[in-house]
Amino acid sequence: MNKPELSQFNQYGKEVLRLRNELIQAKKKPFSFLKQRKIKKEIQALEEGQRDILNTSITQSQAVTSVVDKNNYKTYSSQVNQSYEMFNSRVDYGGEIHKGLVETRIAFIGGEGLSVIAKDGPESETQKYIDKFLKDNKLNGSRLIRMLEMGELEGKNLLFLKPDNKNNRIKTHSISWWLKSYNIFTEPDDHETIKKVTWIPEKGGQAELIPIPLERMVYVRIGGSADRINETTNRIHCVLTQCENYSRAAFDLRKNSHLFGKIMPNWKTQDIQEASAINNAVNSGDWTIGKGYAGMADFKFVSPPANGVQVNIQDMLTSLKTISTMTGIPIHWLAWPELMSNRATADNLIEVISAATRKDRLIWEEAFTELIEKAMNLAIEKNFESPSILGEFEVKLPLVSIALLKQVAEIWIPLMDSKIISMATVRNMLPGINPAREERFIQEQDNREPIIDNETLNETIAAMQKRK
Repeated sequence: MNKPELSQFNQYGKEVLRLRNELIQAKKKPFSFLKQRKIKKEIQALEEGQRDILNTSITQSQAVTSVVDKNNYKTYSSQVNQSYEMFNSRVDYGGEIHKGLVETRIAFIGGEGLSVIAKDGPESETQKYIDKFLKDNKLNGSRLIRMLEMGELEGKNLLFLKPDNKNNRIKTHSISWWLKSYNIFTEPDDHETIKKVTWIPEKGGQAELIPIPLERMVYVRIGGSADRINETTNRIHCVLTQCENYSRAAFDLRKNSHLFGKIMPNWKTQDIQEASAINNAVNSGDWTIGKGYAGMADFKFVSPPANGVQVNIQDMLTSLKTISTMTGIPIHWLAWPELMSNRATADNLIEVISAATRKDRLIWEEAFTELIEKAMNLAIEKNFESPSILGEFEVKLPLVSIALLKQVAEIWIPLMDSKIISMATVRNMLPGINPAREERFIQEQDNREPIIDNETLNETIAAMQKRK
């Protein structure tokens, strides 16, 4: 079935409205029954024409602008628009699952915050400036989550640096493609080197150069392909239709329960008189479910078959399997724990999550490395800092998992003890800690006075008692 155009539905609606007004006028005239019947048939035909025959709406005809058996989002702009609409639950279908998918992926990608270690040690000027920059910009908190959120919804993010002359610091901000419609232009023979960036500052205005130097910008491109640097289709964009179909099936399940899931009493009578007597008793309230019945009629309770329920559940699961494959979120984490009964397989699924988010974490790590380097140069240029802050450092977005912690304990720590790798490398793998701060704490602890042991303490107490 071809997708009808929105203008076609609007035309249907206008014609139906005109006929309804004509029907109201016809009812006011005597002997207009034939004309009223003709108008009603025309209205019914128009309403049927605008209905998607695959839509399972039972109580009313619906004008739909999408189909349920094809991908409805083939352009980048439609993908981003629908992602934002679903994320903010401003749609009929899909809002109840889309936001959870996005935020779960954000948690996998950067939920533990940035781990940045300077090669010169925790007391170096480089490390001190990095810690200050991360704190000033909340890059281990809410600002980081917002950046990752935009990256998931748009498949990209345009970061830029702005000097705060009042407080002598460098602030970082994001430019949303959906709000500013920016365009990236690269060299003809090098799609990685950005030549200029334009945007549309006001809706309906003309594109113009962004008034920010390239040395203060970092373009984070997560989705898309090499030939389309501006159309960055992301993983979540590829399953928008599946999110809708999952939601449709869930609502159909609810419709079945609401309309057909009622237990109905049924009497099989011998004649019409007995049937009328029972109907009168039921309609008058003399008999309700729970009361006894005695009579010649055969009595039983009837209910709809369960086949329709199973069809909807299978439809939901089919959509969830596709969503799970594309997003990398295990299907039993999508509120279906009964689908994963094998414990060993469930433990190994963290490897799938790691693989599904590895590319995103690598891209973000490179982007934040470039951002911090540019922030250092800008801070020196504005005389906020001295050139001593320049130095090598490493950025990591660690992935939280029990399997990873076991791997660190069983593999990486023994390698560190054998002096094959450093303690800094091991700390960078651990989620939930600041490696540079931990190094400072350990150094402070090593420099403290030794703690008095129990034997010395007991001897001191005994000596004091003797003096008494």
